[in-house]
Amino acid sequence: MWISIPKRHIVARDSICSRISPEELDVVMEPFLCMVPYLLVECASSDEQRAQYSLEPFTYERPTNIPPAKAGDCGVYTVKYIECHALGIEFSKKDFAKANGKTMRDKMAVDIFQELPDAHEFENKDNDANLGAYEG
Repeated sequence: MWISIPKRHIVARDSICSRISPEELDVVMEPFLCMVPYLLVECASSDEQRAQYSLEPFTYERPTNIPPAKAGDCGVYTVKYIECHALGIEFSKKDFAKANGKTMRDKMAVDIFQELPDAHEFENKDNDANLGAYEG
């Protein structure tokens, strides 16, 4: 989900559109559309800021131009979409084809592992006491 506070609008980016019908999504989205305005009012730090928000529900849309994903790849697609959006890179259907899901997941795992300070120092140490616990 992408929430635009100034536009009072939510974009539900769904990479597996066949899983839920538009009517079912309306039912699922209704609590979010009503909850977000209340959260803005409740979390406002001052009366002036609180006054600028309305409790009128947000609107939403579900774009249909989202590259399809296999079950299990939607989280990877979400993170990659956020990365592309933050860097101003187009979210291309060609680059996010179903066949690339595993490659993206593997690369993401390696990137995260390499970003950790002293990551290799802790390699294989976190569960040494339990090694062999389930062996014959």
